[in-house]
Order: sequence, then structure tokens, then C-alpha cells
Amino acid sequence: MVSLPTFPAPSTINNNWHIKITGLPQGTSKEDLSVKLQLSKHNIVVPLHQQHGVSWFAWLNNFENEQEANEFANQWNGVSMQPDSSIYIVCKVRPPGSMDNQQRSGRSSPESPELSQACDFTTSDVEISQDHYLQEEKKQAELKAHYDSFPDIDTATNKTSPDIKKAEEFTKSILNKIPSGIVTERDTACHILSQLLKNENQQCLFYDSKNGINLQDASGNLIDVGSQEKPFVLKLRSSAGLGGRNNPKTERDDLKLAETINDSIKRNESHPVIEDIAARLGQAYGVDKKCIVIKSVYAGSFSVVYTILNLAQTVVQNIQNVCIKLKKQFSEFVSAKIHPLLYRPAFDISFFDERGNKTFSSQSEVHQIGPPGRTKPYTQPPGWTRYGLKVLGKYESGDWLDPFQHPGNWYRAYHGTGSAQQADFNGSNMSFDQNNACVDALASIFATGFRLARVAAYGPGVYCSPNPVWLGGSGFVGAVQINTTAGNKRFKCMFQVAVNPDGVNCATSDIWVVPKSHDIRPYGILIKET
Repeated sequence: MVSLPTFPAPSTINNNWHIKITGLPQGTSKEDLSVKLQLSKHNIVVPLHQQHGVSWFAWLNNFENEQEANEFANQWNGVSMQPDSSIYIVCKVRPPGSMDNQQRSGRSSPESPELSQACDFTTSDVEISQDHYLQEEKKQAELKAHYDSFPDIDTATNKTSPDIKKAEEFTKSILNKIPSGIVTERDTACHILSQLLKNENQQCLFYDSKNGINLQDASGNLIDVGSQEKPFVLKLRSSAGLGGRNNPKTERDDLKLAETINDSIKRNESHPVIEDIAARLGQAYGVDKKCIVIKSVYAGSFSVVYTILNLAQTVVQNIQNVCIKLKKQFSEFVSAKIHPLLYRPAFDISFFDERGNKTFSSQSEVHQIGPPGRTKPYTQPPGWTRYGLKVLGKYESGDWLDPFQHPGNWYRAYHGTGSAQQADFNGSNMSFDQNNACVDALASIFATGFRLARVAAYGPGVYCSPNPVWLGGSGFVGAVQINTTAGNKRFKCMFQVAVNPDGVNCATSDIWVVPKSHDIRPYGILIKET
């Protein structure tokens, strides 16, 4: 047996819920666990005696209830204490008093009976459960399904494609015609969106798939709330050679590595594979490796999701030959993908979801929305026209939005960007015009997802309001002017959003704060003539 210094067990360990954590490297100390788990040392017990040849274990205590213990256990299950380790920790929640029962069935240590738990340790404790693998495989599959839908760079940048030529002509036929200015008509909406999605030296394309034009429709990516920037994707056959690694023996090896790397990214920790990939990508794009931000990786082959800081439009426009450079840097290269909105975004004119289109009456209607016992008022926006976005089917379940007043519905709210400034644009390269700040900032949200508020009066997060009248009359909703057959007209623009009931802080009756951007989802654009 190997001994650690004796750490007295707090008296609360048998009065509260606690967790047995296994799969720890030999020699793990309270200090190691405190740093890794961000938990007070007073809530950690490392048993006095541990076994040779197997991973160590410890106790985490002082959880007030089962839910709190389960949330902590779910957060840390499957995490490796050491980079690139093949051993992953497993957390098992135990009820109050269970430690006493375990002591009665095993040996005790004369030095400290309450800490001797070697008898409770089994080899199965350090094995990753099949359930954990299935959960991780599901997460990886979701990432794969989303990012694999991105177009290949070679396809997206092919300017000679017949479909691109047809889309260019179709776009001209729409934008060269002065819109009616009637807010409910599609030509008006297209002109507003052309302004809204306009990039510097770049024009979006419209097309009609019913006419046989086959392009990558970017509308499904307009609401990528979890994405802070528009990413690229590098697809490799495997992780072989990255960070000095040998060939992975099985697909599960790449799954383990992906999980470990994603954990390092989450905790903002360095990892040799991350450093190696960033250096190679920097070489391919001709930028400093510090400008490469690895967002996530996923298995099923081995794929890397990344962004490039301060991405100049010239880099995007000259990206056609980057695949050749990537092949030189990565021997396992398969393909490279680009976010649909990053290079000549194209939109099927049917990307508006007609089921979500609606003109609201001048009188507000109020409905109760949310989980039973926790509902909140949904005040419809009086006098606004909504263009619904195709969001149903994008997420695993559609209960957050439909059917209306389902118990799983998220709260409804509104988000405006009328007071936007260049600093609000999330580092994007979109053109900035203070007169059109509302539109430009909406485009930034469309393309990059919601960003945290620049001025956080009620704490960090995304700010929104359940009160459309208050928000619509505030400085947070601006207006854009377009030329119409009826003369120049000005239109206000804001988002209609759904907010996770478990992820919102209702700071005041008019101001809500959503700390995490993935807990807020836009499902419609609201337009109103001023």
C-alpha cells in the first residue's frame, strides 16, 4: 500500500450527499484535485491507503442534495486528470450515511478508520462505463452532423460554377428592382436582408431551389447561437502524427482524444495536440499561430473546428488555394470546410419559414409560456411583422418552440441592437455605418451568434427584454432606410428570441440577462415601418 498524509474527514461527510471519484493518477493530492475540480480542499478527502497498480480514488463531500451532487458528477465524468491520459475519472454519487455502511463491510485503518476505504474500491470503478461512451459518442455525432454540413472550400470558392452564375443573375433581378416598401412583401424583406447581410466588398446571393439551382443554403446557419465566430473545419483521416502521437489503434482512441482536447479547450488549458494543430494551420494560412483559435474537435475521422482572429477579407477572398497548403501540413488531410456565411453566403428565397411569418395586431396579446409552475408572460409585439426562420429540426427537440404553449417551450423575448458600435461586432469584418448600426449588428448576430453584452449593467451575458413595447421604443432598436417605389422609408429591426427558462436572470421586469449564449435562440426577424 502507498500512504498519503492523513487528511481528517469533515464531519459533514455522512450528513450530506457525497461523490466517490475514481480513475485518479497515483499520488493525486487534495491540492491537485482542488485545482482541477475548482473545489475547496475542505470538501476533498483523499483516503490514507491506496492500492498499488491501480488508479487512486477520493471523496468529495458537502453537497446539500442529490441534484447538486448529480450536476457536479455529470460535469466531471469522463474527464482526464492528465493531458493525453488513457485513464478517465468516474464520479459516483452516494447518499448521506453510505460511507458508514461501507466501513462496516471492510477493513479499517488504525491510524484513521474513517479514511480507509480500500475495501470499497473495485477495478470497475476506474473503467469508463458504456453509458459514458454512448453519451460521448452522441455528443460527437451531433458535432459531426452540424459541421459536416458545411460546404467544402473548393466547392464554395468555385466562381465558374453554373449554379453560382444563375444565382448571381437571380440576385440582380431582385436587387435591381426597387422594392414596394410594403413590409409584408418578400421583395422588401430581401432588400433589407441584403443590407443586413452585406459584408465588406462582398454581396450575398439569393436563389430559388425550385428552379433547379443547387447551392449550399446558408439560412440554417443564421442562428448558430453557440458559435462566437464563423468557423472553418479541417477533416483528417485520424489524429496520427499530431502532437507527436502514434497512430490511434481504434476509433475509440480518437474519441478519447477528442474528449480530452475539448475538455482542455473548455478550461482554457494548453494541450500538445492543440499547439501542433494551431502551428500547422498558421503556416497554411500565413498567420501567426496565436491567431488560430481551436473551438472543438470531433471524431468520426478526426475533425478540427477553428477560427482565425482578425480574419481579413483579403484572406477570405484568396482562400481558394488553401487546401493545397493544408495537404502539405497534414498528411492525414481529407478536406477543408468553410462556414456557409463566410464566403459569398447564398440564401434560398424560401429560407423564411412561412409557418412563422405573421403580422401582429396593434393590440398586444399576452400568453403564458414556459414550464408548469414557472411560466412567464409572452407579450406579442404590436404592429410588427415577423419573418420566421427555419429553426425547427435544427435542434434535437423542437419543444422549445413548437407546439405553442407546450410545457417544454422556452420563454419569449426580444433582442435589439440599435445602440451598436464597432466594438459590438464581435471582431467581425462587416462594414460599419452608424446610420445602419441596427442592421449591421443584426448581421453580426446572424453570422456569429449572440455575443456577451459589451456593457454589462446587470452582470455578463446576452441582454434581451420580454417587453416589446419598452424595447421597441428604446435606443436599443435602430432603423435602416431603403429606397422604395413609395419613396424612402425607414424600418426598425429586432429579433424575436426564445430563452431557456433554466438559463436566464430576470434582472428587472424589462431586462433579462442570459449568461450563456447557447441559452438564447432567435427564431424570427421583426420589421416595422417607422
